[in-house]
Amino acid sequence: MKKKILIVMGIIPLIFPSLTMRISIGILNDSREFLGSIRFPIYELPFIIVYILLIKLVWQFNFGFTIKKWAIPVVATTSMLATVFGNIVASKSLDTIFHQLPIGQIFVALIVSLVSSLIIGLFEETIFRGVIFNYFSHIFRKSNYQFLYAALLSSLIFGLIHLDNTLYGGQNLAYTLYQVIYAAAMGFLFAAVYVKTKSIIVPIILHALIDWSDLFFNLSGEPDMSGANWLPISVTLTLTVLYIASDIIIYRSVKNEKLDSIGFK
Repeated sequence: MKKKILIVMGIIPLIFPSLTMRISIGILNDSREFLGSIRFPIYELPFIIVYILLIKLVWQFNFGFTIKKWAIPVVATTSMLATVFGNIVASKSLDTIFHQLPIGQIFVALIVSLVSSLIIGLFEETIFRGVIFNYFSHIFRKSNYQFLYAALLSSLIFGLIHLDNTLYGGQNLAYTLYQVIYAAAMGFLFAAVYVKTKSIIVPIILHALIDWSDLFFNLSGEPDMSGANWLPISVTLTLTVLYIASDIIIYRSVKNEKLDSIGFK
């Protein structure tokens, strides 16, 4: 019974959007002119530390905060690098970053975006892969499709939760819908990497690098996703297809993996 109510811990962060509230840190040029901003989470780190300790204490839970297998699947690394490259190609902030910002502000933007991305990666991977994916793995533990069902459900929730970027963050709806689609496909890949490596640290790092490229290279605003601008749309479609193809490839190697070394003891 205690294992079944763990889902409550998975739901709590989803129904309190204030937990993911972020402040915008302005990026200025030498004339103190505002050129862009990076959103920084203010509550996620203290919350997730308490969250992890509580779950480990009450449920004797193993998130996998160790690295036992250093071999990251090639498809995961390729997809991550492709996403970083895609964010650079579709960026409308390159001129701002490389021609208008002073070196000091570029350094500030790099550090703020990197720290922010690590916190977001830790927060989201702990909840969606660490808790929700493992919860569904437990629910479907007797099924021949244990991983598939758990990965699909947790990834779908992960994708849909990105709607809050528009609902609460004011982000462009078209760009958010792009995030929902590729985040769901990305979540499936992260779940597979989690199972393959038996470590939540690896998907946290992959997640953080992707978010860093999004925050840093879009500091002047998200790409224009209108029909008149074909480049961001082409990048979006390409990355979505790449993630789906990567999901299919990696699924073949993890569908029969034992899931008993992570999650519930």
